[in-house]
Amino acid sequence: MAYKARLKEFDNILNKDVINLRDLQKLAFNGIPDDQGKRALCWRLLLNYLPTEKASWSTHLKTKRDLYQQFIDEMIVTPGCKEADGGVNDHPLSVNPDSEWQAFFKDNEVLLQIDKDVRRLCPDISFFQQPTEFPCSVVVNSMDVKRLHRRVERRVLKSANVERKGLGITKIALSLKKATEDYAPMDEGQEAHWEVVERILFLYAKLNPGQSYVQGMNEILGPIYYAFASDPDVTYRGKFYTRGDSL
Repeated sequence: MAYKARLKEFDNILNKDVINLRDLQKLAFNGIPDDQGKRALCWRLLLNYLPTEKASWSTHLKTKRDLYQQFIDEMIVTPGCKEADGGVNDHPLSVNPDSEWQAFFKDNEVLLQIDKDVRRLCPDISFFQQPTEFPCSVVVNSMDVKRLHRRVERRVLKSANVERKGLGITKIALSLKKATEDYAPMDEGQEAHWEVVERILFLYAKLNPGQSYVQGMNEILGPIYYAFASDPDVTYRGKFYTRGDSL
């Protein structure tokens, strides 16, 4: 089928008041044109992010984004503030399964793997290293308290060279070595796309403890996030970020 003919087929389906999902699935099987936001819209429908009834899209999006903002507040903002303020009451070495410290350390084990993976996401393109247009303000304007990568940040390591000179004289030369990072984080008030992906994956792991995060999920989310975040429709793209970064 010629390209223009395929575009028309997609328009015929997407312009209806109620989208026929089965027809869309069949047409999308051979690829979705990246024209006028069709790819992003089709993926929203195919992933059940949007309902098939167009009239309910605005209400549905607001509900989902409000819920996602609630997840950010409960699982990232509040724990981040507690850690910074010393608000965790129990002992870090507590073996109590209900210990907040135990939960914090367990979360950080998962977060460490996520952070490692998202810093290498799609290295062939620069997109994920670039700043988002609409960063999550409650996170990026928090003096780094609520930024996830800070919880598992690579530390500066010290190494020393010992030199012996003359009669028992020892000279120790200290040098600092920074752990290598694939993608560097943004300054206060900004965040890169990989940081947004990191937050999405962390929240998914928190909401699905049975599944949690499995290495490689970042490679699945990356193309979907790219399609949504590159949507030429600024109405979708703007709201997409302003309410957190909810998919």
